[in-house]
Amino acid sequence: MADAFGRLLIVDDEEPVLDVLAEYFTSQGHRVETAASGLAALDALDRTRPDLVLLDIRMAGMDGVQVLREIRVRASTVPVVMITANEDVALARLTLKLGAFDYVSKPFDFAYLDRAVTAALLQSAMATEGAKDADRAGDPWTSLVLTIFRATRGMAAPARAVTGERMESAALAAAGEGAAGAVAAARRALDDVGRLAWVAGELGDLGDGERRSIEAAVSAARSALAKD
Repeated sequence: MADAFGRLLIVDDEEPVLDVLAEYFTSQGHRVETAASGLAALDALDRTRPDLVLLDIRMAGMDGVQVLREIRVRASTVPVVMITANEDVALARLTLKLGAFDYVSKPFDFAYLDRAVTAALLQSAMATEGAKDADRAGDPWTSLVLTIFRATRGMAAPARAVTGERMESAALAAAGEGAAGAVAAARRALDDVGRLAWVAGELGDLGDGERRSIEAAVSAARSALAKD
């Protein structure tokens, strides 16, 4: 399981937003650098090679979409979580097609933000190890978390709020307990993932492919527990 702490680059042209996010993530144990413009962000990217970038979409001058495109050229494996206002959700979804890992809306839901950052850091750790996928990394817990987050990112907003976010939380709980050797707690969390995936599938919020991928990831995690 990847270390929860990482090097974060937070980019926003509003100083109060930078201050709030920097203080929050520093308090969570992350190493944080901030940038107040797109150009400053690219300079920081080249200097520090962060594990994750939190990037505002709407900025004066070079906006977040332009910065995202440049990050994908300069540092293709660094995950980017976009920051957006509620009225820009359609644009935020477009950034997923451009290579963003996820997006979060203002005002911040810090529980959701934590989940997105944790999953993105897992992806960053996987890329650092040179793995193309979680199976090559040999970590069923990383595979579980990334499978869940990939599936929930494709859910409609109401479905993601009802079942998607619960699946994300359950997957992160299972991964944390599994990595810590807490077998019973990990199994309970995996049960939660399975039930929520079943509900989402029955409601049509998950496609058959996503549901099968989740079932396979849960099964692999259970097998790992059985070996402990």
